[in-house]
Order: sequence, then structure tokens, then C-alpha cells
Amino acid sequence: MPRIAHAPRSSAGRKGRAGVMCLLLMLCGIATGVHGAQTPLAGQPIQAVLDAVRDSGIPIVYSTALVTPDLVVKSEPLFQDPLLRAREVLEPHGLTLLESDGLYLVVRAARSPGSSSGANASTQASAIDDDTPRELEPISVSASRYLLWSNSNFYIDQRAIQALPDLGEDPVRTAQRLPGAAAGGLSSRSHFRGGEHNETAIYLNGLKLLDPFHIRDYHNIFSTIDARAISGIEAYTGGYPAAYGDQMSGMLLMETREPEAPLATELGLSVYNTSILNSGYRGESNIHWLFSARRSNLDAVLSDSLGKPDYFDVFASLGWAPSANHALTFNVLYADDDVTVITEDQPDELEQSVSSTRSETLWLTLDDQWTPYLSSRTTLSWTSLDNSRIAEVNDPDRMQAAVRDLRDADILGLEQHWQFSGIRNHLLSWGFSASHQDANYDYRSAAAYDGFYEFYPGITNPTQSRIVAAPGGNGYSLFVSDRWQATENTGLQFGLRWDRQDWTEPDFSSQLSPRISVLQRLGPNSELRLTWGRYYQSQSVMELQVEDGLQQFFAPQRADHWIAGFQHRFANGYRLRLEAFDKQYDHLKPRFENQFDPLALIPELAPDRLRLDPTSASARGVEITLDHRGQGDLEWWASYSYARAYDVIDGEHQPRSWDQRHALQAGLAWRPGAWEVGLALSVHSGWPTSSMAYNEAEEDGETVYIPVPGPRNAEQYSTFAQLDFRVSRAFEMRKGRLSLFFEVTNATNRMNPCCSDYDIEEDDAGNVFLDYSQEEWLPILPAIGLHWSF
Repeated sequence: MPRIAHAPRSSAGRKGRAGVMCLLLMLCGIATGVHGAQTPLAGQPIQAVLDAVRDSGIPIVYSTALVTPDLVVKSEPLFQDPLLRAREVLEPHGLTLLESDGLYLVVRAARSPGSSSGANASTQASAIDDDTPRELEPISVSASRYLLWSNSNFYIDQRAIQALPDLGEDPVRTAQRLPGAAAGGLSSRSHFRGGEHNETAIYLNGLKLLDPFHIRDYHNIFSTIDARAISGIEAYTGGYPAAYGDQMSGMLLMETREPEAPLATELGLSVYNTSILNSGYRGESNIHWLFSARRSNLDAVLSDSLGKPDYFDVFASLGWAPSANHALTFNVLYADDDVTVITEDQPDELEQSVSSTRSETLWLTLDDQWTPYLSSRTTLSWTSLDNSRIAEVNDPDRMQAAVRDLRDADILGLEQHWQFSGIRNHLLSWGFSASHQDANYDYRSAAAYDGFYEFYPGITNPTQSRIVAAPGGNGYSLFVSDRWQATENTGLQFGLRWDRQDWTEPDFSSQLSPRISVLQRLGPNSELRLTWGRYYQSQSVMELQVEDGLQQFFAPQRADHWIAGFQHRFANGYRLRLEAFDKQYDHLKPRFENQFDPLALIPELAPDRLRLDPTSASARGVEITLDHRGQGDLEWWASYSYARAYDVIDGEHQPRSWDQRHALQAGLAWRPGAWEVGLALSVHSGWPTSSMAYNEAEEDGETVYIPVPGPRNAEQYSTFAQLDFRVSRAFEMRKGRLSLFFEVTNATNRMNPCCSDYDIEEDDAGNVFLDYSQEEWLPILPAIGLHWSF
């Protein structure tokens, strides 16, 4: 496997961190950016020339399978500008630089249709049309990679996503394999380093998506993004740059894959969905496209007694490059759900939720390369989400409840990011965003409790609620950052971000977020990184907590991240990573949880619903990762995390409901010939839970039993362990390639507890006792499928 030489990833959407006090240092560093004398380059390896350009602060990425060691500079370049010089020495070998969102990729310059192919690309360089699409060399094939400048930053490429055994081939679920992630397996979402699951944003082609999930009213089981349509996932579990804001814990950044052929089609069929993907380009018109559509098969596979999860999604991207320095891309993502979830199918005790969701996102992106040093990206977007939920629970012995929840939102956004690399050893970026958001809510609910639930502490029996609201307003943000190569072995990032929202009432103040990161190379194979940053998160117009009776927004929440990371590369493909983090929360808004059953069909009406008002919270931990990627067919990785996540409520430290002190993640990919085998293991401490007792009392001459919940999260479930498995076999066909796969989620069928249920029962002798039962996360789930590409 060829090694990959890579440089700091950068773009207007992937920029550094800084603080106000550090801007003086930044200006001082810029003032000292002078160019030294140049040594002759003719006859030198091109790899050395590219490495020198990279060391000057320009983010260049190349594969040694493409830029081989025997490629040398054929003649002394005329240009002194680093980028123009790099292009000049690459051109005689049929290579060029492709700028992609601030990252310069060494690629083959595409030949015009009808030109010959082969190894003599260098003799054809003069005939290359610089405006035609290029075939990108693969940058990474490992399960994850560490980007140069950032702590807590991982990359999972498409091949790794395909190899990992994840439920429904969902790319968002792969983030659950990362160090610091906590997940039960049902939801596609993750908790990063003690944060709530809504503290992680999901981006596609540079745009932050609004709730991109199927079955959103029952734990967001699948994402609306086709794994085969993206090139990979760049994941931040903390410490992300100033270009990203209004989020407290993490980022998942996805880009669609580049077309690899003038026309390519992939058909897929599995237990989970039927899909089609088509991509291609037209070199003569500088147009490229990608189209993906998926429809759920679960409505045909599952029993009617469990419901009907009927959904589909469509994604399309069309790009046009009118010149070598300008590109226009139109994207659309559409998702449609008509989902029925049934937890009890007896007609007189029916428990079901019927949900209908329509989500549309359209965005237009203009990329401009104004000079070799100055580039910009402008994005205009519109998002619309319409959701209805009608649910009922009919349990005459305990609870009868009904909900009618209608809500919709529209968001119009404009953002622009700039990047300038014309100052030696510096990469400057800045940008702004503005959005207008409107939402409408019409929420009604009613419930009555009986039996053991009738006297549950804190409830109103019966209860009903009606809230109609129509919030709206504008959001604004600005950011500036600098990435500075201070010395050969020292790099710094400074960033400052400003955010403001005016749909809140009362109007809260603006948020200012400084961020800084330091990279220190300790040797040819060792690196130390230190990161500090402040991160705010406001409530969007779609996050008004009407289901829990709240009609106002709260002040933006805040988290301060402190991260120290060390990485060492050993011989023979081994790599060790150590990270320690400390995350301190403040200005927290109220949140609502179910103390015993987080999977309740109508969670807001369940009697164990609690309002939590933490004054602060903290998450601290250490993560150790060891992975191996050699020249053979086997790759593996393993990580161990020790962490604690607490809320401070009424002066007491209470574990967060997803707190897991010990966590182990491990996996391997074995690729012997046409076969591919993937294994993934997840083990962690059981999540917190609570105990239950009861008291007897007299009510109207009868004995009643009053629930007495124990201290919140003072108990703990047993250890969670899940082994997932996937095997696939590829066959070369007369037309294309056919791949068959078989995978199993929770291959050992281990019962991992998630929920507790209590009720008063009476034995045959008339003795009253408290009956206790547990429910579990996912059981064993086998699946088969095929992909045919041609």
C-alpha cells in the first residue's frame, strides 16, 4: 500500500482557532514573513519540492503512488511563487494541482475524450485541457487518520465506511466507533465526550444540515445520507476550528465523492433499502454530477405488528466549471417519511406513533480562485422541514395518553468564507454567515394515570397541554483565523468567532468564542498538540421545548474545551495516540429525561419524566488509541477511554445518563483477494439508572401504593458489549462488478439493558411485591445485500 504524504487540511470550512490576545502575535508573525534565497531545483525529486511548498504553509496533499520517488524536476522553474512553481514542475509529468475547499491535491490532469491512455502521460501534458474534470488519487484507505493541525480530529474514508458493519450502512453511525463516543446502538446519533447528542452538527458539502434523519420521532434511527455518495467523514470530537460555531461538542463533515468515470452506475439491494447511484462528468462542457436515491425495504421485511417504517431519500449534486478558477455547484437533499411504530398491537391496548416528515434542503455553492493566493466560497441555502406526530398509548392499568404534534420550519441562509495564503508561513481565513429562520408549532397532549402510575410523585393527574407558537428571527456570525508555521517544528492556530441570534425572547447578548491550538513536533515521528477553545450553542427555532410545556428560548449554552494530544508513529505501520480532555459547561438550559425508560413511545407524558436544571456540567477523560496499517491485507485498531461526565444539580454531582467510565472500541479489516471481512467490537460500562421502592398509604379506605424513585442515576446497568460482523465477496462480471455481503449486528445476541419497568404485583398467596423487568438495546440483527456497479 503506498504511503500518503499529507499536509495541514485547510479550507474556509476547516480553519484554525485563536484568541483576541493572540492577534498581536499573529500580526508580528506576518510582519516577519520574508522569503529566503532559492536553491536550484532542476534534478531534485518532485516530492522534495512539494514538501518544501507544504512546509511554507500551503496545504498540499499527494499520494506516493502518483508522485513516485523517481519523478524529478526536468528544468529550472521560472516562477518564484510556490503554487505556480509546484504546477510548473508537475506539468511535464502530466500532473497538476486541484484546489478543493482550500486543500491542494496533486492529481492527474484529465485527458480530453478520445485521447490515448497509458503510462506516457508526461508526453501528453501539452495536450491537456486544464478545464476538464480530473481523476483524484485516493488520499486515505485507513479506518481513520489524524489530520496535521488539530486535536480530536479523525477521518474515516468511504472504503472504511463500507467495510465497517454498521446498521443500515449508515455513514453517521461510523462515528460511534470513535474514541470518546457514547451510543446505545438504536439511534444513529452519538454523544461526544459527555455531550448531548444534539451538540454534534452534521455538514454535507459545506452546509450544516437540519435534522438529517429518518424515523426522527423515534430516536433518529437512520441518517438521510447515502454512504456510497460520500468520499468520507471528517469527525471532530472536540476542539474544532473557528469556522464552525453554534455547537458545543462535535462536527461530522462529509463531502460527496468525485466522479471516477464519464458515466458510472451502482445498484444496491439489501434488507434495509433499495438504492441507485449515478455519477459522471462531461469534459467538453466541464460538468459533473452525482445522483443518489434510496427507498426503505423495512416496511416489507418487518411484521405489521411492529409498524411500518416507510421512507426514502434523494440526493443530487450538479457542478459546472465555467473556467479553471470558478466552479458552481447545485445540491439538493430530499427526505420523506411515513412511519408507524407500534409497541403494543392489541386493539384494546394499542400503543402506536404515526409520524410524517418532509425535509428539503437546496444549496448553491460558488467557488472562486481569484489569485493563486486568494480564494472564496459562497453558499446560498434554503431548508424546509415539515413534521407531524400523532401518538397514543392505551394501557388501562397504568396510563392512557395521546399527542398531536405539528411543527414546521424554514431557514434561508447565506455564508461566505475566504482564504489567503500569500504571506509566507501563514494561512489566513475569514468569513460570515446570515440566516433567517421561521417555525410554527401546534402541540396538544393529554394523559391520565392509573394503578402504580396514579400516585407517581410530581405528576398532574389527569394532565393536558396546548401550545401554539410561531418564533422567527435572524442569526449572524463572523470569524477570523490564522494558521502560522512559526518554526520548522512549531505551528499555531488562532481563531475568533462572533455569533448572535435575535429570535430569542428576551434578546440575549452576542457570543464571542476565542480558540487557539499549538502543534509541536518532537521528532520525525512524534507530535504534541495543545488546544483550548470556547464554544457556544443556541437553540434553533426548531428546538422550542413545547412538548415539555416550555414556550420560551434560553440563553446560549457554553462549553470550554481543554485538550492535550500526543501521537507517535512506530515502524511497520503502527501508530499510538494519547489524548486527555477537560470540558466545562456553563449557562446550561433545562433539559428533560425519562428516569427509567428512555425508549418510551410518548416520552414527554411518561410519569418518570424529569426536568433537570443543572447549573454546570463537566466531562473529563483520557483516550488511548493504537492502530496498525501495514503492507498486507490486515488492518486493525483499538482504543480505550476512561472518562466521567457529570451534571451539577442543586449542588450535587449527578452522572449524566450516558456516562460510561470505561469504554473499549476495536475493529479490523481483512482483505484477502476478492473477499473483505470486517469486525467491530464495542464494550463500555453500563449507563446509569435509578432504583425504585414504594410506600403504602390509605386513600378513601383503600390501600394504595406510592412509587418512591431512588436517587437519579445512582445505580448502574451491567456492562454493554456488542460484536458486529460483516463479510463481502466481489465478482468481476462481463458488465461491471458485483459485490455480495452478509452482516450481523450484535452477533452474539447479548442482552444489553437500556430500560427499567416497575409495577405492583400480587402473588398467589396475596403478597404484594414490586415487579421489576428490564428491556434491552438491539438484539441480533442479520442482513444480506448486494451492490452492482457498472
